[in-house]
Amino acid sequence: MTAVAVIGVGQTNYRRAHKDKSSRELIWEASKMALEDANMDIGGIDAIMAGIAPEALSGEGSVERGGMMGVGKPFLRINTGGVTGSSTVFAGTTYIQSGRAKAVLVVALERMGQATSSQQVFNTIFDPVYEKDFPLTTITMAALRASMLMRMYGYTEQHWAEIAARSFRNACRNPHAHLKLDITADDVLKSPLLAWPIHRYEACPMSEGACAMVLAAEDIVGDRNAAWVQGAASTSDSYAMGDRIRRPEATLVDLLSLRLSAERAFKQAGIDRPLEQIQAVELYSAFSSAEAMAYPALHFCKPEDGPRFVEAQFSDPSLPKINPSGGPQGANPVSATAMVRIAECALQVRGMAGERQVADVDRAVATGQGGATQFSTVCVLGKKKVH
Repeated sequence: MTAVAVIGVGQTNYRRAHKDKSSRELIWEASKMALEDANMDIGGIDAIMAGIAPEALSGEGSVERGGMMGVGKPFLRINTGGVTGSSTVFAGTTYIQSGRAKAVLVVALERMGQATSSQQVFNTIFDPVYEKDFPLTTITMAALRASMLMRMYGYTEQHWAEIAARSFRNACRNPHAHLKLDITADDVLKSPLLAWPIHRYEACPMSEGACAMVLAAEDIVGDRNAAWVQGAASTSDSYAMGDRIRRPEATLVDLLSLRLSAERAFKQAGIDRPLEQIQAVELYSAFSSAEAMAYPALHFCKPEDGPRFVEAQFSDPSLPKINPSGGPQGANPVSATAMVRIAECALQVRGMAGERQVADVDRAVATGQGGATQFSTVCVLGKKKVH
């Protein structure tokens, strides 16, 4: 099976709303940057994959018309909620591996700033029958899980605040980030409470923007600066949250789908010592407490050791650097967020991350989470090809 590499990356700046640009303009802005980075033009692209989530967020019934820039080329639109961006990358990777293309442009767009009811749209992810009697929103869902982590494993509000403050400080070095806040954990804890134990600064912003990448088969990469896709896996889980609360194989905070995706992607990449073999990680953690759920799923630590792992990140330089871009707390353009995670990892591997560059990155790992975290993806990128 042919190896696939990321040879071009493009991102718009992320903000609450791009009132001065159309969806097509955002798509083209990110795509043009990715093509220029890859030293290609649209003529060298064999297919286009677009990740665009619910029209309810943008009010546009045909957002995919941005794909018209690829006249005469295969075009596929993908929507898998929060993992739309990574699913789009995986579709492009598979398209190349199947022999249908040598180069694929993948692009993801988010326009939630055009809607006045984004939160109501997101709240429709919950089961309308079995979960209708619970006051579940994306925020209370995160609060429920954060409180479970505190009760089960000993996390504290201070842990959530430290994670959030680190992410915002990292975002200050990211020119594309939406929120760049040079704050401390105390500042986080002083921010308004959304739903205990979640404070405002522990939650992601609502962001708009686009991200694009050029994927290429190994025989056309040549001497380009490439980040090789060493492993990629996507896994789903039971839909209703209640089904996952106390089941023996994994509880609601154990993220079974992410663990299985990690195990499959790590096996493809030859990773059996994650803390030693991975230098940078971009987690899809829309809330600071969501980051903690990913640690054991990625085999960074046992669930009960999570609080100590948080503390060790601030004292042990040998540990992988988590969300050097600021992660979703720096910018969360939902349809694109999971692609942004992969794009940021590609930049790290290629040594092109600018002020947010982590030293000596050989491998980087990106995760994606969709729905009520029943959909998960893991992508491993590295300097070397893995067949």
